[in-house]
Amino acid sequence: MVDGVYATLLSAIVEMRLGARTPLSQNKLAAHLGVSRTPVREALLRLERDGLVERTDMGFVVATITPAEVNEACDLLELLDSYVYRRAAETLSEAQLTELLALAAELVRSAEAADTGAWQAADHRYHQIVMAAANNRFVAGYLQQVRRRVQRFWLQEPLFDGRLRTCSQDHVALAQAMTDADETVLGDTVRAHIGRMRRNVLDRLESAGPLLPGTDPLAGVKVGYPRATAPSATGT
Repeated sequence: MVDGVYATLLSAIVEMRLGARTPLSQNKLAAHLGVSRTPVREALLRLERDGLVERTDMGFVVATITPAEVNEACDLLELLDSYVYRRAAETLSEAQLTELLALAAELVRSAEAADTGAWQAADHRYHQIVMAAANNRFVAGYLQQVRRRVQRFWLQEPLFDGRLRTCSQDHVALAQAMTDADETVLGDTVRAHIGRMRRNVLDRLESAGPLLPGTDPLAGVKVGYPRATAPSATGT
């Protein structure tokens, strides 16, 4: 039950259905989800360890992020993603590289067509292949945690705009560079992508838009939470 509540709140936070500084009342969440306070509190404590929830004098709230934290997180993302793609390039089979190129093309097509479901499915599969090839669970864990914290601000506006189209094109360049075993292109593409994310999130923080919670704190929490593994954030 704790896993289910955690997955529900994680999804709502990462997808920005619960904005930064939104209060998270344990009593209200328990009543809304039809569970006791205990699994809600345990889920909130886990989200606090993930850096997605903060504790205040008034209780738990959805965490925000400072410009300094954005820069630190993006520095770490750049290092870890560069490592992951270099490692993957060394171990991917020809069949996997062919699939990555096809998935990258699907990302571009889906972004242009504003097909949310198709884009997310292709993105998930793309990064599933790359992370499996890199085969480092510690790096995978750190990447997931840091990426979730930053990308919810990057993805705050509708998904299919110029940013996501550029992101899809980056996936094409990365897949081709792994096929060619070109470490220079891999590094340059990762740095360019993280750089764009960094600038976008910093601009968003400066505008104070992400700091405004919704008028109904529970509106973004869908009843009927998943019982299985929590969703991952969109990859780089």
